[in-house]
Amino acid sequence: MSPQQRLGEHGWLDAYAAPTVTPGGGSASAVAGALGCALLAMAARIGARKAEPEAAATLDRLAAEADRLRADLVEQERTDAGAYERMVATVRAARATEGDPGATRAAEAARADATEVPLATAELAAEGLRLATELAGMDMTRTASDQLVAAHLLRAGLEGGLSTVTFNLRRMAPGPVRDDLSARAGRLEDARRAATDLTGRLATMVGEP
Repeated sequence: MSPQQRLGEHGWLDAYAAPTVTPGGGSASAVAGALGCALLAMAARIGARKAEPEAAATLDRLAAEADRLRADLVEQERTDAGAYERMVATVRAARATEGDPGATRAAEAARADATEVPLATAELAAEGLRLATELAGMDMTRTASDQLVAAHLLRAGLEGGLSTVTFNLRRMAPGPVRDDLSARAGRLEDARRAATDLTGRLATMVGEP
């Protein structure tokens, strides 16, 4: 069965096209990152077939690490939708019981959870980009285009996760939790710059102008 047939059969993309708030951008960011990791693992395994023992061992490690990240990102897709749905429910409950301190605290905690998940997705994507950079350093031109696509997908996971975080932070009350989440997001600036360098390097390998 072709990949196109599998997509049609399972219809998982239909959930993203449906007029519902989940799955949304946070889940899609995780999917992008997972696809990027899958391509990284593929490129590493192809390279390991004819590599010298030391290089093959490095490539096997990169493939295994990419597999681990892929599994984590697949889980993030599911987790993101659940966290967002819980946030919507608790915020509605807080509005319905305006003035109830317990409901307000529950809504703030749910907002924090719904921000934590896409932030973790962005952090995982940044980890994937570090693997992609290491793989690119091995100069495997045969899979350069696949590596470039992987880097673009991981960059989408990073940027998408951070966009969701930024959106959610604006709706959180000031305090230590918000400050911590904002600081973690800020620490990903280096990963964003590294992603730009990586895609530029791989584009040169591919032969893009």
